[in-house]
Amino acid sequence: MRNVIIGKDKITIDSGYFFARGVFETILVKEKPLFLEEHIKRLNNGINILKIGEAIEVEYISNIINDFNIKNCVLKIIVTEKNILLETRELLYKSGDYLRGFSLKVAKTIKNSTSKLTYIKSMNYLENILEREEALEEGYNEVIFLNEKGYVSEGSFSNIFAVKNNVIFTPKISSGLLPGVVRNHLIKNYDVIEKEVSLDDIINADEIFITNSLLGIMGVSKFENRILTENKITIKIRKEYESQIGN
Repeated sequence: MRNVIIGKDKITIDSGYFFARGVFETILVKEKPLFLEEHIKRLNNGINILKIGEAIEVEYISNIINDFNIKNCVLKIIVTEKNILLETRELLYKSGDYLRGFSLKVAKTIKNSTSKLTYIKSMNYLENILEREEALEEGYNEVIFLNEKGYVSEGSFSNIFAVKNNVIFTPKISSGLLPGVVRNHLIKNYDVIEKEVSLDDIINADEIFITNSLLGIMGVSKFENRILTENKITIKIRKEYESQIGN
């Protein structure tokens, strides 16, 4: 049985503390949590892969959200062998961010497509954080990783999509990426090609956008030194997505 920790309660020391053997999900909560079942399914997949105990029930988390009246915020759920930690914070992304778009650069670190940790949202996230911090210091918003074969995989906290001649494409999961909830939503609702994506594919794309559960769909206005001016399809998808989730 895990301890449930909300706010400033004390955690129980376990392998999550010693070895980062744990998983987490970050969920956007409006009046209700978005894609809660999908997030918990991914959380449970990580719990199973890391062998850290019983699965989490969707109803269990839903009841906590209702009991504590959690609304209009970001909810982070962390699960280790002995703890379930829930924390809330304000959503920081504003309308101006979407008007400007994000700037991206290629990470110096290679993503390992053979690692189990690549495909789950584990607490062992420091490599991503360090790469993004370096990018922020250089004036970029996000980094994009290449895998050991030289193909594009994912961002430090996002999935990447590109558009060329009105065709939308994104790296396939085996390229070494965490299959994001919004990524999956777009693949189900749009004609998206999943394939091995080269760096040239991204450099020569007409449009680029990134996705995650908090950002939704964020257009890219700069990739390395290239300025992108086309964004019609990105804006269309973002408006449709925001309409679906109640923005």
